[in-house]
Amino acid sequence: MDWSMFDGDPEVIRLSASLFDRRDTDCRDFAAIKARPRMWPKHSERRRYAPWEDFPLGRVMAVLDAVEFDGDDLDEALDKTLSGGQSTVHPGVAEWVRHACVTYIDVADSFTGVRPVRSPRIVQGRSSVAQFRAMTAWGRWYESEDGARVEFRRLRMGRPFGAPDQLSTMAMAFVAGFGRPAKSHRDLYTSIPVPVVNEHPLPQRIRVIEVGLTTGTDKVLVDSSPAEIRHEYKIAVPPAAARLLSGGHRAPGQDCADCKARVSCDSLPVAPGLLGLDDRGTHRRTWSITTSRYYEVCPAQAHLRDVRLPSEWNSSDAVQRGRDVHRWLEIAHLRGVPCTEADLPADCAEELMSQDAYRQARPYLLQHLKVCPLRGPGVLTEIRPEPKIAAYDPAADVVVLANPDLLRRVNGRLVYREQKTSAAPAGITAENALSVVPQLALAVCLISAGVFGEADGLVELEQLHPDSAEPVLEFDIAKPEIVAAARAIIHQRARAWHGDITFRASPGWWCRSCPVSRWCSSAVTDGDAAFDPATGEIRTAAIADLIAEPEIDDEPPF
Repeated sequence: MDWSMFDGDPEVIRLSASLFDRRDTDCRDFAAIKARPRMWPKHSERRRYAPWEDFPLGRVMAVLDAVEFDGDDLDEALDKTLSGGQSTVHPGVAEWVRHACVTYIDVADSFTGVRPVRSPRIVQGRSSVAQFRAMTAWGRWYESEDGARVEFRRLRMGRPFGAPDQLSTMAMAFVAGFGRPAKSHRDLYTSIPVPVVNEHPLPQRIRVIEVGLTTGTDKVLVDSSPAEIRHEYKIAVPPAAARLLSGGHRAPGQDCADCKARVSCDSLPVAPGLLGLDDRGTHRRTWSITTSRYYEVCPAQAHLRDVRLPSEWNSSDAVQRGRDVHRWLEIAHLRGVPCTEADLPADCAEELMSQDAYRQARPYLLQHLKVCPLRGPGVLTEIRPEPKIAAYDPAADVVVLANPDLLRRVNGRLVYREQKTSAAPAGITAENALSVVPQLALAVCLISAGVFGEADGLVELEQLHPDSAEPVLEFDIAKPEIVAAARAIIHQRARAWHGDITFRASPGWWCRSCPVSRWCSSAVTDGDAAFDPATGEIRTAAIADLIAEPEIDDEPPF
């Protein structure tokens, strides 16, 4: 990690155990910077915050604090917490917070022998005069009256899904077993070093428990002695921490909106005016075509998804088949060679998909052979299936995200391809494709804004059916009318979302397929089904595409 673009002290490190949950493909520089609280960019900018509550778990913690430490009645604590603070709470968020608090207290009643403690624990020390290291764990803390037993509970918004051998679990157990209680919970993220209670008795037993705030279930991940915990920790966690803190891999994406290094990051393309908006909105956010689809159907749904409320997904066979086709093609194109009929035997490997799913997808994959982009003509280079693309629009203060099905260069020229599957032709033509498939319009805007280097290239749409493949539609960035039409479409799709601060519900028959409708008091529960019983397809194109999009992780950082 190059610290030349920063001021401060890179040897002061405060690592949250949950950072170990980051994936190998995530931006390692983001984690390395986040763990250094005394580093800041030389060219800093004033951070703006959302005018609405964007971290529902924080409200849950505040309610539980009021109940466990202030003696408030649960309803009183909920009313006080949901109505207070500088940011407003969306009605759907408030509904989930109420459910989560009731659920947690019900689950907590099943645990005995411990009492809540307000002060979290922290492991901290100096490996040298110049180096300070600390590790924290964010959640609920409990201990027995004599201090011999310490219990840490990690809150999951949906369900428990951690594992005992997970790095974050080991780190949390280590903090519980070897950390000291902070003298004040307010010091944990403000003081370096944190004043702690050194005279506190050492625990003899450590438990780490996950509690699912939506499902009302719990999972004991660790129930061990400190010695056992230390042994497992020393083997696995320090090497992983060294890799995490070294950075060295930048991957622009969701993290960019909150990253301290954004100003100086040369891996995030800057594209002023990409969304065609003339103001900077409320604060820095991310936006994608998926965002606009949710907002088009219902602003409340878009907002509740954005704050990552737990969702319930109902998928049709058509939607799942589309995902299977895309996954197969991603793996096939990673080889960098054209797809052939030999790649599609009658049966497939079970680790990729089930035999039934493969039988559903295979007719579409066979049709793909006719239009496989790796067949040429031309010299193909830089073949990238399903890359994650991000670009920053400073005029709107928005990080724009995209996920092309395939990028490649043909004779040096960029070609950006999207793929669609449907049981029958959907009437998508060169005249309406940019609006019907807005990913194409965004692709045109990204290329014309120079996000991939030169502002030149070609955008393609591949349409597959079980018995045919339509001719590939092409949109040349060199044609001004194509660029103008695409920019108008993207501006229209982003404008209302960018200026909205209330995200009111727009109820209708689509509520029946809405993944977050259980948190919405305006949801309509009757009306026509979302899926056409005759074909299994979803009747409304916007909703079909919305459900077919892969969902972002439904868990926040902690």
